Amino acid sequence: MLKSYFTIAVRHLARHRLFSAIMVTCLAVGITFSMIIGLYVRNQEKVNSTVHDVGNQYMIRSNWKVKGLGLDITTVAPLAKTMKEEYPDLVAGYYRYNPVGTVISAGDSHDRFFKENVAICDTTLVAVYGFPLLYGDKGNAFPTISSAVITERIAMKWFGAKDVVGRTFEMQTTGAGETQQYTISAVLKDLPDNSVTSLMGNRYDIFVPTIGSRFYAGGDPSTNWGGAYEVGLLELKPGVKPGDLQAPFRRVLAKYTKDPITKNLEVELAPLQDYHLKENNGAVQRMVMTLALIAAFILLMAIINFVNITIGTSAYRLREIGLRKVFGSARQQLVLQFIIEAWLLTLLAAVISVGLYQLLIPVFDQVLNTRLTSVADFSFADIGLLLSGVVVVGFLAGIYPAFILSRYAVVNSVKGKVGAVNGAGGLRKTLLVVQLSLAICVFISTLNVSKQVAYVFSKDLGYDKEQLLVIDAFPKQWDSAGVARMESIKSGLLQLPAVKAASLSFEVPDRTPPATFDLMSLAGAGNRRLPVEMIMADQDFAITFGLKVTEGSFFSASSSYMPGQVVVNESAAKALGLTLGKAAGAILRLPDGRGQVTVTGVVKDFHYAGMQQAIAPLVFLHVKDTKNYRYLTVKLHSPDISQVVSQVKAKWKELSPHAPFGFSFMDDRFEALYRADLQLKKAAGVATGLNLLIVFLGIFGIVAFTLTRRNKEMAVRKVLGAGLVDIIRLFLQDYAGLILLANLISWPLAYAITDKWLENYAYRITQDIFPYISVGAIIFVTAFGLITVQCLKTAMANPVKSLRTDG
Repeated sequence: MLKSYFTIAVRHLARHRLFSAIMVTCLAVGITFSMIIGLYVRNQEKVNSTVHDVGNQYMIRSNWKVKGLGLDITTVAPLAKTMKEEYPDLVAGYYRYNPVGTVISAGDSHDRFFKENVAICDTTLVAVYGFPLLYGDKGNAFPTISSAVITERIAMKWFGAKDVVGRTFEMQTTGAGETQQYTISAVLKDLPDNSVTSLMGNRYDIFVPTIGSRFYAGGDPSTNWGGAYEVGLLELKPGVKPGDLQAPFRRVLAKYTKDPITKNLEVELAPLQDYHLKENNGAVQRMVMTLALIAAFILLMAIINFVNITIGTSAYRLREIGLRKVFGSARQQLVLQFIIEAWLLTLLAAVISVGLYQLLIPVFDQVLNTRLTSVADFSFADIGLLLSGVVVVGFLAGIYPAFILSRYAVVNSVKGKVGAVNGAGGLRKTLLVVQLSLAICVFISTLNVSKQVAYVFSKDLGYDKEQLLVIDAFPKQWDSAGVARMESIKSGLLQLPAVKAASLSFEVPDRTPPATFDLMSLAGAGNRRLPVEMIMADQDFAITFGLKVTEGSFFSASSSYMPGQVVVNESAAKALGLTLGKAAGAILRLPDGRGQVTVTGVVKDFHYAGMQQAIAPLVFLHVKDTKNYRYLTVKLHSPDISQVVSQVKAKWKELSPHAPFGFSFMDDRFEALYRADLQLKKAAGVATGLNLLIVFLGIFGIVAFTLTRRNKEMAVRKVLGAGLVDIIRLFLQDYAGLILLANLISWPLAYAITDKWLENYAYRITQDIFPYISVGAIIFVTAFGLITVQCLKTAMANPVKSLRTDG
């Protein structure tokens, strides 16, 4: 029985090759994109899945009542450990780390230097998260305060081998030329993506104990209740809910912290399981949901095409259906016949999709910034999921046509009457409107996303990001001698002809500064304590980055350094109660009688973080006052950037031979702020193209079978005097209303979706009518072009020959 079903299905599909090809193509496109997006979504959701007991693991997040007192991803340093010690019935484990970038000297003679990200952390790392060890004692990964745990990648990078237990390395500290030596006690297997060892795009593969750390001048960073810059995580006991710790958190903070932390800090627990999706205001989650919806739309449109073409071409099979009923076929058998045909087409489309998926992996790896699984590495679960998808898609595509076609009366079917089939015309038109509406909505939304991204990259940032080379300022010797040494290196780089300016700073404009500086506003602004976001920089920061100084000077107008000076942006001047135009020279008090500072200048507001955030008050402190720095930024002026970078690198090696030369370009750092939006723009662009391909293939197929079915009608019209234009107009009228209706449905929907997405930006475009009119015109012109081309053949055919043909 099944063999005959398959034989009939193959014969029917082969007899109508054009329509079969259209359906297979549409399904293949839909399945391919769904596979790509499905595996991407799975990869994103699997982040943190390898962490031990991930359902009970949580990140401590800080909610500050006063903006600027601290970061949301870090918290008071001793909090996590104290919660474990004072509430052992609620907390099973804890882990904290202080993320730093520094220089490591490794190798047999410690004569090789590497710039690395290091986690100064608790020794609970392996026990709490169950990360697998290649070498070392899992039960005691950190036997001493001078022990270190590294990953196999770092082991290979430093020593060319994986088993390096017992080898030593030295880590530069922020002290005057000091290093701290560590002995490798364990080597971790390379870790998959997770939120424990990654933070804000940085990956940490080197772990050293916070107890005994000398990286900072103050020693162990995890003991300071006055500092809120430690990443803290907790493992809860089974059955304990995050809400159970709210009261204990409040009691601990009230017991150990002082103002302003006590009055302004509230903490909450964020599940580690989906932290990757929800961090950065849910950027990854929005990306995943958007792409998943688009993939579902594409697959839905492919299924709609299948239904439309199957029902539309059903007139060819009415006699077959009638005869099979006459010879005893039950309706269930006819239903099964049509579903098997749908499964065969879907299976063929899936086979093509697997090949397309493999070919497109490099493209979408780049578009989505991910690593898709190769077909050769598919697991049994992946294969099972694909086959299940084939069954479901084939069933959805075939079930409605199967029930529609199998219900016709025997007499009408044997006579080949298509009246009943034509009754499905309303369904076909409805499905076509749904297709067009979805395609137009995605198209308009994509244009608006592209417009917003273009706006971001074309907007005046208030600084010049071009040809800015940001060098990692190593060694980080955070004292007067260290600043003087970096100034000497800066002077040496300025000797290069292509280097026009240079500046030493702790920040560059690629994030909201994590540190704040408390100032007292003037009486006219409430005489209140105002935490202001702070950048530590030298006197050349403005000229290097092209900031516009609107009044006064950027620190001392003379070449000599003067302590106690600050520069503010316009927003800070307004918030502090200063009068623009008269702010330079103003004296501002520090809270609690800690002294005063002089405002030497005001800079025009500039975008130092992403445009998702409004420009906030900002204050510049001189790097000689704070002694902290991370970057030495140089302004280049040369048509041959690669050659200049080589010159800067050579000069750096000459001036600082024991510090690795790590650099990036400011325009690349700026682009990284919008990585998720750029990925969405690219993926949405591809999806729009696929949507339109499926829609236009569907229109092509529907018009083709409609013309075939109405062949005699067209011949009669021509005999009665209808011309080529009349016949083309007849078909255009049929579809013009559908396309117009689809636009009317999709425009408000696209506006609402775009408006919701734009809410993530403080600086955004204003939607206008142009994308809507443009998309409507493109859809009209392309659809009418397809219809016209299809009609030409019928309109120009000999009517006598058409009338003689038995329909």
